[in-house]
Amino acid sequence: MKHILSYMRRAIEDYDMIEDRDKIAVALSGGKDSITMLNGLKSLQYFYPKKFELIAISVNPGFEYFNKSLGSQCFK
Repeated sequence: MKHILSYMRRAIEDYDMIEDRDKIAVALSGGKDSITMLNGLKSLQYFYPKKFELIAISVNPGFEYFNKSLGSQCFK
């Protein structure tokens, strides 16, 4: 995960993607890409110099086995 975090931080800084007190919404599809992004941003919150709020968004597609608690599991 450290390797992924270093790439995320470099991209965030290179493109000025986060400012102090930003609110960042991450859309969760349930796939590994969106979950990794959310987990990475959550980890960055602890040591990134600019403070930001993180919000997970998920839309229930109505599938029988859809995991409704996906976002809350990532914030543990």
